[in-house]
Amino acid sequence: METLKSIFRFYINGSIHVAVAITSMVQITFVKFDISDQYFFLLLSFFGAITAYNFVKYSNVSKLYHKRLTRSMKGIRFLTIFCALIYAYIIFQIPLKTLLFLLPFVALTVFYVVPILPKKKNLRNLAGIKIFIIAVVWSGTTVLVPMLHVNNTIDLNVLIEAVQRFLFIIIIMLPFEIRDLQYDDATLETVPQKIGVTKTKVFGSILLVMFLLLTPVKENVLFSSIEILSTILVTSITLFFLWGTERKQSEYYCSFWVESIPIFWLLIIVVLQGLFT
Repeated sequence: METLKSIFRFYINGSIHVAVAITSMVQITFVKFDISDQYFFLLLSFFGAITAYNFVKYSNVSKLYHKRLTRSMKGIRFLTIFCALIYAYIIFQIPLKTLLFLLPFVALTVFYVVPILPKKKNLRNLAGIKIFIIAVVWSGTTVLVPMLHVNNTIDLNVLIEAVQRFLFIIIIMLPFEIRDLQYDDATLETVPQKIGVTKTKVFGSILLVMFLLLTPVKENVLFSSIEILSTILVTSITLFFLWGTERKQSEYYCSFWVESIPIFWLLIIVVLQGLFT
């Protein structure tokens, strides 16, 4: 049992779970736009997500404590280096145009950690914008870059999907901000710090309504029973987890269950496709 717990903790702390969630969102984009056989790009997303997230989470830890790393941290460092090497290999295999589309989001991720502003500030420490930067990176790398990689163009449906994804990511980040209230510096001015927990949930619910109502705005090519029903179901699941969030929560409420919502979303679409086609 302890071995299974250790494996699960490594799966979560090594950012493997969040990488599966991000890769799921990329596949959601491909499925919605009827694009198949993009396994290479999915691998790019998976290994890139592990590399980026562990860089963001553990760069300071590794720098300060590399001589005293625990066995778990040594494993995470090895995993990160391994994934970074595979990511670098894939980067050199993709078209230059895709790399150029990806570059701004990679830069945002780097500057999220590396100080580039006066007083040695990075983007993560700028008041009030943390989750919006994350939402820009996620929506860009799970909708815009995949579609530009395949089609070289962005039409109305893709733009609406990107806006929906941006809203969705902000919403699923709110439980994390509620969880981190006791740890975040007041200068960060996160949403719960500014308006409180209950109003944060109301704010997230309003964004969910906007997320849902954008679906009928799409052109008819995507306006199908699968699109409507899957959006309603994922909205309901997200609303459930949003309102179930408390300041004191179980260890894996956010890091496993909330981060599983994109995986649930993909599974819902796959099941509905099996039922309706």
